[in-house]
Amino acid sequence: TVYHFGARRMHPGITPMIDRASFIGGCDGVAVRKSAEELGEKPVGTIPHALILLVGDTVKATQFFDEIIEPEVGRVALIDTLGDEKFEALRVAEALGKNLFAVRIDTPASRRGDIMELLKEVRWELDLQGFKKVKIFLSGGITEERIALLNSVVDAFGVGTYISNAPVIDFSLDIVEINSKPLAKKGKRSGKKQIWQCSSCLTRSILPFRERIVKCSCGGNFIPLTEQVIKEGRIVTDLPSPQEIKKYVLEQVDKIS
Repeated sequence: TVYHFGARRMHPGITPMIDRASFIGGCDGVAVRKSAEELGEKPVGTIPHALILLVGDTVKATQFFDEIIEPEVGRVALIDTLGDEKFEALRVAEALGKNLFAVRIDTPASRRGDIMELLKEVRWELDLQGFKKVKIFLSGGITEERIALLNSVVDAFGVGTYISNAPVIDFSLDIVEINSKPLAKKGKRSGKKQIWQCSSCLTRSILPFRERIVKCSCGGNFIPLTEQVIKEGRIVTDLPSPQEIKKYVLEQVDKIS
């Protein structure tokens, strides 16, 4: 399970767009309430460091959260703020009992050491003391490689900077037609175009808009990807939901992975 935690890395004005893109790209949820509302999903999150620092104790802060926040919200205790992760995990587990859903480890890199051993130690102690149902949530410096490495011990990941600060895709919008006549600046191909994609191997070909391509060398059929969505400032087609787009994206990923 992967959640997008990168909202604070960007301007609040574009947070819903970043969250939407991360959800469509495969994240299981987002932390910002407004973004979740736009997606038709429930926001996800954990107790923040700020609450524990203000209260002065991990267990007390978690208990306050448990007393006040609506019961359908999972109790995820942050255990790296003030004390040793293993002992803090046991303290909150003993204090909340069956109400504790998970513990979150967000230990800074300067204090982390061998993170796999730390995670295994916390998991061992929780299991040994009868808290096998308590999940482990990890955040802080999470990348694709770290998820693959730690997935056997971690139940959920919170990913921030790696997604919200990801390298941009360089592209530009250029005039290629004027009054339906092909015309573009030098270095650009003039005329309206269609993108054709093989439904089997995902090979793509760009052709002038009125030209067609049917069969791919792999035997699959080419389908057109470009369709008109806006005409004279108005949306002229039914737009898929974020969930439908996400399903489509993940199906494409499965074909190339």
